[in-house]
Amino acid sequence: MPPDDDSPHPLGQRDAAALVGLLAVLEGHLITGDLDRHVIDHLNSRLRIDGLVGRDAGPAELRLALADLNHRVRYALGEYDEPPAPGTGEVEQYFGFSLRSDAQAFTEAVPSAGTPVAVDGRAYDGDVGWQVAVRTTALPLSAEFDLVQQRLRALAAAHGGRDGGWGNAPA
Repeated sequence: MPPDDDSPHPLGQRDAAALVGLLAVLEGHLITGDLDRHVIDHLNSRLRIDGLVGRDAGPAELRLALADLNHRVRYALGEYDEPPAPGTGEVEQYFGFSLRSDAQAFTEAVPSAGTPVAVDGRAYDGDVGWQVAVRTTALPLSAEFDLVQQRLRALAAAHGGRDGGWGNAPA
C-alpha cells in the first residue's frame, strides 16, 4: 500500500468540491444498479492499486470505498473537525407500520435477521405511523444483504408493515 502522506500540493476547494460530487454520483449510480459490471470491476481495480479495496472487492466493497473516500475529501474541505473513521458498512433498514402493536411484534420477531434499533411514532406519510429501524452489518449490494433484506421484508409484511428503504447507520 502506498504511503498516505500529505500531498506536496494541496487540492483547491473547487476541485475538492467537484470530487465530492463526482464520488456521490458514482455511488448513487452504483446503488441504483446503473453501473455496468465492467465499470465496477475497473473502478475496483483502480482502487485496489491504492489499497482502498481488497482483491475480491465487488459492488458492496466499492460502495463503501467510494463513501469513505468522499468523507476524506469532505474532511480535507473542512466539513469535519476530526478525520472520519472508515465506514463499517453498517446500515439501517426501515420498515413502516400503521399500528404500534404491529411494529412491536415485528421487533420481537427480528433478532434472527438483524438488530432492531428503535420504534418511533413520528408522523410519517400515509398510513405509516410507526417506524422500526433494523441495523445490519451485511453490506448493501451483496448477496448476504439481499437475503437479510428479503427476510426482513417478508417478516414486516407478515406483521402488516412495509419496506421503507435503507440508509447508513448513524455513527
